[in-house]
Amino acid sequence: MDEEEFRGLFEDKLKLFIKEELKNLPRNNIFEFDIKKFIEKFPEACEINDIIIKKPKFAEDIIYSIFKETYIEIYGEDEKIEKIQIAFKNPMGCYKVIEDISAEDVNRLVKFEGNIIKAGKVCALLKKACFVCPKCGNIKYINIHNYFELPEPICNREKDGEICREKMILDYDESTYINIQELEIQQPIDLMKNPDDPPRSIKVFLENSKGIYSGRVEVIGTVLRKKTRKNLPVFEIFVRSNYINLSESYQRIEVRDIINNPEIIEILDELGRKKNIIDILSNYLIYQIKGYEIVKKAIFLQQIKGAFKFLPDGTPLRRDSHILLITDPGIGKTTMLKRISRLFPQNAYASVTTATGGGLTAIVTRESTEISDGWVVKPGVFVKANEGTACIDELTVDKDVMKYILEAMESQTIHISKGGLNVKLPARCAVLAACNPKRGRFDRNLTVIEQIDIPAPLLSRFDLIFPLKDIPNRETDKEIAEYILKAHYESAKKDYQILAPIEVDGIVVDEKILKYYIIYARNCAYIEENRALYLDNEFSEVKLKMPYLTNEAMKLIENYYLEMRKLGEGDNPIPITARQLEAIIRISEMHAKARLSEKVEKKDAEEAIKIIDYCLKEIAYDPESGTLDLDKITGTPKSRRDKMDLLLDIIKEIIDERGDNLAPEAEIYERAKAKGMDEKDIERTLEYLRKSGDIFTPRYGFYSILE
Repeated sequence: MDEEEFRGLFEDKLKLFIKEELKNLPRNNIFEFDIKKFIEKFPEACEINDIIIKKPKFAEDIIYSIFKETYIEIYGEDEKIEKIQIAFKNPMGCYKVIEDISAEDVNRLVKFEGNIIKAGKVCALLKKACFVCPKCGNIKYINIHNYFELPEPICNREKDGEICREKMILDYDESTYINIQELEIQQPIDLMKNPDDPPRSIKVFLENSKGIYSGRVEVIGTVLRKKTRKNLPVFEIFVRSNYINLSESYQRIEVRDIINNPEIIEILDELGRKKNIIDILSNYLIYQIKGYEIVKKAIFLQQIKGAFKFLPDGTPLRRDSHILLITDPGIGKTTMLKRISRLFPQNAYASVTTATGGGLTAIVTRESTEISDGWVVKPGVFVKANEGTACIDELTVDKDVMKYILEAMESQTIHISKGGLNVKLPARCAVLAACNPKRGRFDRNLTVIEQIDIPAPLLSRFDLIFPLKDIPNRETDKEIAEYILKAHYESAKKDYQILAPIEVDGIVVDEKILKYYIIYARNCAYIEENRALYLDNEFSEVKLKMPYLTNEAMKLIENYYLEMRKLGEGDNPIPITARQLEAIIRISEMHAKARLSEKVEKKDAEEAIKIIDYCLKEIAYDPESGTLDLDKITGTPKSRRDKMDLLLDIIKEIIDERGDNLAPEAEIYERAKAKGMDEKDIERTLEYLRKSGDIFTPRYGFYSILE
């Protein structure tokens, strides 16, 4: 098909369609030609879809020419029109996964989706090249489609009966430029034919880019080729695109599936009415591990997420719950983390044994690129897990990792500035982290922070910290052994599926229903109100409606907080802070949503308090004072501080009496025992004071205070 035939078939229809669409001027120099919408308006012109897919460069040039004529007809001559490009939207029949894009697709239009794993700087691209004949002055404009194969036009102008055959020269000053950015896009795991294969990636050159550095994207573009070597007819393929869009999240796709299926909604609503549904689904979510019901429930609620809330400037507040598991070996922490990481495509898993700090957050590094100076942004696990859960294993293996993730956990954004790139990346994800005690197993005489080597500021960012201890007990061990053996035995009868479906009062719950329930619970409070908007894909207009705290729930939470704070009055240790109060509110909202309720009721607050209480008793209980002491988590408990202060006073007293800046060890022991300390306490406290740099031993058997 040539241009004349194309215009004969489609020109009139294209002009009518473009006039209608030009009621809104093109944004970012892009005119989105919606193929699906055009065919719905002109069904007899459906052939245009196949032509665009097979010959995108040919179709783009002609449609741009028709667009330009129509634009001038409406708005008159405008120099901005030279920078406007045609972007094809909603082509039909060209969707592929990245691993299927091959040499057969060269010069064809493809549509695919993937995760941005590398993003370069935004550069200037020669888009409309101005060529000038040095002999006769003839000017020719050529649209550049393949950046790696610039045309070398011959004049061919006829003048005075002669045809000029001079090679034309590119005039850079008179040419037109647009933005371009080089991206590397990787096939998502959920789209892999074999999840065990290494994911494939492809280079994408995005025209008219304003700068995009992370996220899962949908790309529509033309597959082009580039020579790998100058004199070798072997080519690398890449994609030229001027249409790229953040993909709908898995959550939104599934919400639409739920809305379109009244039977599923009926099943989910019925499940939500079951009294103990949260306990049932929590155990089913982490089916492989026996026991730890409260921990499982906390992880299940973490997937539900809290309510949306925004500051006056539109900044979203954190609605995610961060959880840390500190476990003895063999408990199954990695099993838990990998189970959650596979739950949804946006969830991500990384082990600090193999991941760097930058690999967890994001880095700017210098790498070989085709079009820029080599500085690229590489988003890490926290960015990839945006709107999901980042599962971080072996958190304490590398101390350098800690400094990278502090900002990501608190503000849920990552700022990086290097190599001329200043980028702010979203990291709105929950964190489920796990580690072992540094000595391999728990020591009940040490605080949490002494056993895991996590800086106090980072440790305080976790809403819930659960120590999971392996304590031999014949009865418990027998239950665990029977549970594991039964699971393997039952799997043999069900096609070797460990996670086989369960039945809840006649309703069969499988992996799909579990995922649907979590997504429905995240969104059910406003699905019905915005049903039409969901179906029309107008998510930007969805008005969020989240569960609200009832007076009874607020009163219960307030009373609990005030009673706990009262225990810290005077010289007593502080058992709770405002940070735990916010965690209780978030967990209450999650629990209400998990019941498919629009209200956070008293029972939701009770469950949240129960989870927080369990957590505090596990990590903040100080056996020496018999009280809850938050300083036991992030520093030195008050009972220990009191003993340290007492010994310091004794040492100062002895030094003042002797006048030689020395305190004999024997005399310290004698006076401390007289004030109620036992020998073991004195020995341990002296060691703490030495480690903290308060005292030192100038000579054997004597202590002195470090000024």
